Amino acid sequence: MPVEIHSWLQQPKVRKFLCFVSSIVGLICYALSSSFNKLFGKWTWWNILLYIVFCLCIIFYLVYMLANTWEPSLTSSRLKAHSAFLVLLMTSVYSFFVDKELQGKPDVYSLVSSAAFAIASLGLSTLTTLGFEVDLLYFFSGVLIVQLMKINLWLVIVGGGFSYFLIILRSTLENEYNQIQDIEIGLHRPSQGTNVSQVSSSPQAIGNAHPQADASQVTQVALSSQQGNRHRGLIRARYMSHIEELKKENGKLIDTISKHVGEYLMANVVNEDGISVPEMQADDNLVADVLPQGIINNLRETGRLMLQNECCNVYSRVRREFLKECLSKFGLQVEELNVEDIDKMEKIESWIKALNITVRILFPNERRLCDLVFSPSYAADISFGEVCKELNISLLRFANTLATENHSPFHLCHLIPKVFKTLSDLIPNFNSLFYGQLFSESLRNDAVLVGKRLGIFVELESLIHREMPKETVPDGGIHPTTHKVMDYLRDVFIDNQSFSIRTGVSSFSDQVARIIQVLDSSLEAKSKNYTDPALGHVFMINNLMLLQYEKYIYRVVIFGEDWYKSKINQNIELYQRSSLDKILDFLNLDSNELLLAESMKKKLKLFNQHFNEICKAQSEWLIFDEQLKEQMIKSIENKLLPAYGTFLGRIHDVLGKDAYDFIRYGIQNIQDLLSGLFLVIQHEG
Repeated sequence: MPVEIHSWLQQPKVRKFLCFVSSIVGLICYALSSSFNKLFGKWTWWNILLYIVFCLCIIFYLVYMLANTWEPSLTSSRLKAHSAFLVLLMTSVYSFFVDKELQGKPDVYSLVSSAAFAIASLGLSTLTTLGFEVDLLYFFSGVLIVQLMKINLWLVIVGGGFSYFLIILRSTLENEYNQIQDIEIGLHRPSQGTNVSQVSSSPQAIGNAHPQADASQVTQVALSSQQGNRHRGLIRARYMSHIEELKKENGKLIDTISKHVGEYLMANVVNEDGISVPEMQADDNLVADVLPQGIINNLRETGRLMLQNECCNVYSRVRREFLKECLSKFGLQVEELNVEDIDKMEKIESWIKALNITVRILFPNERRLCDLVFSPSYAADISFGEVCKELNISLLRFANTLATENHSPFHLCHLIPKVFKTLSDLIPNFNSLFYGQLFSESLRNDAVLVGKRLGIFVELESLIHREMPKETVPDGGIHPTTHKVMDYLRDVFIDNQSFSIRTGVSSFSDQVARIIQVLDSSLEAKSKNYTDPALGHVFMINNLMLLQYEKYIYRVVIFGEDWYKSKINQNIELYQRSSLDKILDFLNLDSNELLLAESMKKKLKLFNQHFNEICKAQSEWLIFDEQLKEQMIKSIENKLLPAYGTFLGRIHDVLGKDAYDFIRYGIQNIQDLLSGLFLVIQHEG
């Protein structure tokens, strides 16, 4: 009990409240006491008015003194002297009249007023520094002892014990206050001169830096260092005592949270019969409302005097233990979940409940508590991240194992969709807790990563089927869905030490292969929607090239290298057939000599028309790979230019100079037009 009172009185707000209330109680009881009646007579309007004025003066003085922080160094010595003299004079005059007028035993009101004034003096002596406060404590303690002795001499034991308790308590509070003030002054006051701020703690370094420094300076620095270590030890011990007080509240906190999530814990969250699961109402003040405000204030005020890293480490360790204890009391053994538990529905249910309670209830309350203990600051962010990190990794690691290990049809149909939905529904909560937080955003990123790995089995295929029909790429470039799928896979295979992917062939790699095949099939179907078949093949070439570029992200061999090359080459060949076969047909010579001239004129005219249309149209198409673009144009030239050159030679032979009336393009013109194919530039994103 004395330890609790001592801890309670360490808070300045408590001492101020106690001082003010004790003063009011003392004034009221004294007005009702027999001592007042004998000294000042019966109550009259004049007495009432004077006593009210006196009480108001006392109250205004207390309010003014308690509302301000008084530093010993800032209190005038002359003010202290005058205050001490005034109090001495008043107490002496009062003692004279008491000894003269008061005879007989005091009543209860007199005893209570003396005790109340003594307690008020105790509080005042630890909050102000005018000097007379301790004298008042001694005076009223003495008055109380004398009054008790008038009742019975043996009551001196009671009066003495009470007075001794107040004096010892004041001495303890004063010593701790002075030590803390010394630490704060040492931390915040700039060094005076160079004899301390520039002196190393090593005597040799002191001698090197200041050849003129004498032994007294070295001794002073050493003693100062020892005193600083002693003070830091005191503050740390005090902080640890507050931490122990915090730990003692764990039982109440767990009971409060248990009541809040009780219905949810009892529900079957993996039911197949469509029974609704009770929702948990968000409340991030569950912990803060249950914890005594004094514990939070003590942790905050004492923590400000400690090194930030040490303070955060101690606090974070204790709160991590609380989170584990909390889930354990709920019957949710998170640390036991491993790959062998995948087939156990009760383990899956335990994981779902643990994740929901942790992210919706526990983490928000820890965020709130960190802000109260450390105030909104880097220390609060660091501590919050450290409190949540271990449990967050434990929970997500199980989901990651479920995503990346081999699966049975039961897993694919029942478990993975449930786990994926649970995690997906919580992503907004992860965002609100961790997004944009310098020291804890990685916890949110881990949740997104694991969610996407689960999504490989649940949402990615449906995304392809849903998004592919929405848009057609007019230039034959890369479809937005292809970009989305590749971006998704790139995120899925990102390096993460906490959440690794099983190497080699697995259900996970098989599912990625399936996704690529579904994407390829959807692209094939989309390419058929182009009115120009050649553009459909260009569309396939571009999208397949992107798949080939990104194949390194899979980490395992999904398809052989020949799969991509053969698909791309097949579409290149089909493109050339669609584009060139018709105009190459115009360059074939008729073997009938009688119709040769007219036939050649007609074919050349048709060639000019169709070649111009092809070049104009395909100049607005896209081949995003520059090397492939050059290869395709070169391949067209290799087929077209020899045939066109042969045709021009034959028409010259038949028509002579008249041939120039029908020839629109020379060989160089053909090459220039072909170089203008696929001029559209691929934009990033």
